[in-house]
Amino acid sequence: MPTTLFRSPLALALSIALYGGQLYAETRALEEVIVTAQKREQNLQDTPIAISAFNVSAIEEQGIEDISDISQYLPNVEIAPSPGGNTGATISIRGLVTGNPAVTWEPSVGIYVDGVFVAKNVGGLFDVAELERVEILRGPQGTLYGKNTLGGAINLITRKPSEEFGGTLKLSSGNYDYKEGFFSLDTGRLAERAAFNIALSVRQRDGFYDNTSRASEAADEFKKLDTTAVRLTGSFDITDQLEAFYIFDQSKKDNTPSFAQLDLPGSRVERRREGANDGGIEDTSDTFGHALHLTYQLSDIITLKSISAYRSTKFKDAGDYDGTDVIGFHTVRDVESDQISQEFQWLGKSDRFDYVLGAFYFKEDSDALNPFHLFGNNNVVRNGYGVKSESHALFGQLDYYLTDQWTLTGGIRWTREEKEAFLQRQDNTPGSNFGGNISRLQARDDWSNISPTVALTYAFSDDTSVYFKVSEGWKAGGFNGEAPSVEAFKQSYDEEKITAFEAGLKSRWFNDRLQLNTALFQNNVKDLQISNFQGAYSLVDNAGRATMRGIELEAMAVLTNQLTFNLNYGYLDSKYDSYKDLNGNELKDTNRFTYAPENKISAGLTYHQDLGFANLTGRLDYSWVDTIYLSPNPVAAELTKTGDYRLWNARIALEEIKIGPEQTLEIAVWGKNLGDEEYRINGITVGGNNNGTGAVNYYGDPRTYGIEAVYRF
Repeated sequence: MPTTLFRSPLALALSIALYGGQLYAETRALEEVIVTAQKREQNLQDTPIAISAFNVSAIEEQGIEDISDISQYLPNVEIAPSPGGNTGATISIRGLVTGNPAVTWEPSVGIYVDGVFVAKNVGGLFDVAELERVEILRGPQGTLYGKNTLGGAINLITRKPSEEFGGTLKLSSGNYDYKEGFFSLDTGRLAERAAFNIALSVRQRDGFYDNTSRASEAADEFKKLDTTAVRLTGSFDITDQLEAFYIFDQSKKDNTPSFAQLDLPGSRVERRREGANDGGIEDTSDTFGHALHLTYQLSDIITLKSISAYRSTKFKDAGDYDGTDVIGFHTVRDVESDQISQEFQWLGKSDRFDYVLGAFYFKEDSDALNPFHLFGNNNVVRNGYGVKSESHALFGQLDYYLTDQWTLTGGIRWTREEKEAFLQRQDNTPGSNFGGNISRLQARDDWSNISPTVALTYAFSDDTSVYFKVSEGWKAGGFNGEAPSVEAFKQSYDEEKITAFEAGLKSRWFNDRLQLNTALFQNNVKDLQISNFQGAYSLVDNAGRATMRGIELEAMAVLTNQLTFNLNYGYLDSKYDSYKDLNGNELKDTNRFTYAPENKISAGLTYHQDLGFANLTGRLDYSWVDTIYLSPNPVAAELTKTGDYRLWNARIALEEIKIGPEQTLEIAVWGKNLGDEEYRINGITVGGNNNGTGAVNYYGDPRTYGIEAVYRF
């Protein structure tokens, strides 16, 4: 979309929002949104960070099933399945991304489930039953979080058991034989000290594409869906001062792979309905976790918290990365990852300050069996790698209220990480740098870092404030399990560092009927970790320096008592200041930034009307995304780039239909990608980045729609 055309609807939308706030001076106000991003309950408007939040209503109205669904609604945030599957997550915030899903990599964006860090992108697109809120924090996070992350954090907060007995039953049906069932039951308070909730979610759907391959083991359909998620929670008042909250969650996926569509140079973006992938067989995962939260109220001003957790992920896929019905490049990834974590928090407050002190321990053990076939059954590389890592951290942050208007925030984090990686490989393929069998290579290294944060906030009034923030972020170095040579594996890549500057405005106008939040930021990144696909293996290097600058706008306006409008816009300018490859060649002017579209806009209308016997709710969402490059290499970037695309989603519901003293019914119809837009979401080159003769690309879902009924008691 040309820039001049893009600016017009943006300006028009802002004008509508501002005019609407003035015109309807007697309409209802926007609701207050409470978040826990800073480890205590706060109004979203009082947090001096760029943050977006989705509550229960937004999750339902916008059809959010997993974290990939929120991507289209957020400025400078991109979330897509990793190439070849439906369970691995590629997440980018403000241009910071880990594009390689190998288990030896650290994510640039952290996923937290009820405060517990999820270590790996593989298996990261899991279903979560009973989501209460999703919070997306943009910018480095470390002085308040157990695990440090560069780009930001995604917090998935599930619902605690209700104090009253009750439950929910949901049934859905849609095209492609979509079926969904959801059940949740609250026990209410038992013996005045405990309450429990159990929730179960099942989703199934036929594939979007037919596989015309003659291979007997190949899947009949691509992107077939079969997922089950279960969650069990219990809250306990052990004493008047001590509370416990236990969570067990599990997500199982038994899907088929995405369709690896072979596109040749110069071909336009066009989603085909069928194709032959003889190596596309399975895409499964099993993710579960236990977490125990203990909260002790030491006094009126001091609270102690402990989060103890164990998580496990098993992931397996068999994918076809040549996009044909012959063996060109087929891989199997069989991954198992286990992690334990322990976090302690000391929260204090007084009339003049609030503070958080924390200690964090994390340990993981991740292994991958990754055999692949090259140009026939006889050329098999038996590949295995993994990593054991251990992390220790101390962190803290203080908000000091200088006056009623001025707040000074300071924080610091110390981290030490140790990693031990292994690689074993049997590779007798022609031209291999290994030239035979390697029983087991081992390498180890450690890294440490101190990262500070400082922010200054000025409140013009209870409704308007500005802030300026400087923070540092850090990601440890590591080892490349997909290295093309012994030397490339043994040489660890460097740690990645960021200095982030951010200035923001949080404001509400016209008696809380217009909300306008903006952020301007600049990320200065040193030693950016980048993986380049080489046809079978990957090379990992560090781009010397990079700069990302951008703007984020989030606006919401109550136009009438029934109608609410929202608008989000993100602008991102990313460039390499220095990027030399392993041979010393300067690439800063030719290589692309990945998952970093220059412009992105989303807008939505929500309609509410009390009909007497029910509430009528309608939601319409539109999003437009600029061209996205999926590889830094210029050849691969052109073969896999997405092109700009736009999506329309909608949902209409009759809610709160009374069918008994304590029972209600809800009926809704919904649709996603109503325009049946054809757009790429990921891709890799055939033959490697430098000499790719084409690419296998993966496309977004076609138009889907359905109907659902929800019974609450």
